[in-house]
Parts: sequence; C-alpha cells; structure tokens
Amino acid sequence: MTSLPETENIPSDAPRHLRLIRLSGFASWASFASAILIVIATAFVWLGDGTLFTWLAKSVEGILVPPSPLALGMAGVVSMAPIVLLIAMLVELGRLFRLFAGNRVFDPVVPRRLGRVGWLAFSSCAASVVCKTVVTLFMTSANPPGHRILSIGIDSQGLASLMIGFLFLVLSLVMQEALGLAEENRSFV
Repeated sequence: MTSLPETENIPSDAPRHLRLIRLSGFASWASFASAILIVIATAFVWLGDGTLFTWLAKSVEGILVPPSPLALGMAGVVSMAPIVLLIAMLVELGRLFRLFAGNRVFDPVVPRRLGRVGWLAFSSCAASVVCKTVVTLFMTSANPPGHRILSIGIDSQGLASLMIGFLFLVLSLVMQEALGLAEENRSFV
C-alpha cells in the first residue's frame, strides 16, 4: 500500500477520504488524457486530406457549393475557439483534481481553480454559439445568393455547459466563504 501525503490530517471517516483521493487522482489523469486526445484529434482534422471540410460540413446544413479554401480555413480557425477553451478547462480541471489527490482540498488555490473552470466552461458555451453561427456563414458563403444561411442557436449540451460553468463559479464562491469562516474560527481559538 502506498503512503498518502499528509496522512495525519485524514479525518475519522478515512474510507471516504481515501476514495476522494483515489477518485481525484484518476480524474486528474483522465482530464489531462482527454486534453491530449482532443489535441491529437484536432491535429488529425487539420492534417487529413479533406477531413476539415467533412468535419465542418457535419455541423452545417445547407451547403450547396463547397466554400473556397480561404472560407474553409477561416471556418476552421473560428471553430477552434471553443476547442481551445475546452482544452484549457480540462487542464485546469486536471490541476484542480491533482490538488484534491494531494490531500489539499482546503488549499486557498482551490477556489481560484474552481472559478477558472467555471469561467472556461461558461466561455466555451458562449464561444460555441457565436462560432457555430460564424462557421455556418463561412461554410455557406459559396452558395448562390438567397441560399446562404445564418443560424443562431443553443442546444441542450450548450445549456448543460452553461449551467456547469455557473455551478463551478458558485462553488468557487462557497469555497472562498468556507475558507474565510475557517480562518475566522482559527483566530478565535
């Protein structure tokens, strides 16, 4: 059995605490691995012959004429914004879970990381809505007049990301409040 850092701080309910540490370690690994897989998949989309068009065309209905290479490239660049934010969020989550796995649940850095994850989730959702609209415009730019498409919308996954972002932001504030109360209690003793 491996020794855990700061084992003298393990609460009386040790099995639950050990589960937290183990699950956080796995979640940290999974977050970093997911970020790497997304980077690899994105590279494949950009480097594969015709894969960028195929990938973008799956999310856009009404393409009558393939866009120019410039419009396709611009659509590809715009579509990267939510992906970059997602990768940043996964890295930040990995760092947050690593703190938990290191038995640093009440570290003052935790609320800041929670807040960053919340803002990244929120920003990714907002960027997805805006970028999908712009990508649709670029991908249908070669269509004949009257057949270009403007589409604005949010799906249930986007709403879920938005709410998860809000959850992390609120948890960040709750954690800041808890740390403030804990510090105040220590000053009384």
